[in-house]
Amino acid sequence: MRINARRRVALFIALPATALAVTGFAVAAAGVATAGTMPTSGPTIAMTISNDTDLPMVLAGSSNPYGQWMQAPSDYLAPHSSQIVKAYSNDPNGVEVDATYALPGGAQAVFRADNYNNMTDVDGTRIDGNFGHGYGISSWIDSGYPNMNAGYHLYGQP
Repeated sequence: MRINARRRVALFIALPATALAVTGFAVAAAGVATAGTMPTSGPTIAMTISNDTDLPMVLAGSSNPYGQWMQAPSDYLAPHSSQIVKAYSNDPNGVEVDATYALPGGAQAVFRADNYNNMTDVDGTRIDGNFGHGYGISSWIDSGYPNMNAGYHLYGQP
């Protein structure tokens, strides 16, 4: 009987710890899928950019002409990794951003987002340059104005 009592106590301790760990992993995974909203008084953009290739991406330029970065694009995005880029504007009409990354072989990946009170889109997201035909970007919008969440996956390689 003592063995059964010890097992029950161990199980009683192990189950809540396991449940807490599983919940933590689920919350962390949800944070990667959508960047959430940001505490500002104006429109925001959160872009989750994923490099689903075996090659690195190097920042060639970025633009945020009507707002400010909360989390600017990183200088380097390793293969099979992601980043969340965040921007906001105090102008209630909207904000737009883009991040351009150089890819091996001379191509460039342009990740763009527009978040205005009358339009939310990812138009302008594209592959430019030499050997661009070897890459593609899938993009989508999870939420629109005033707090835009967009996702991008770069795939393929020459």
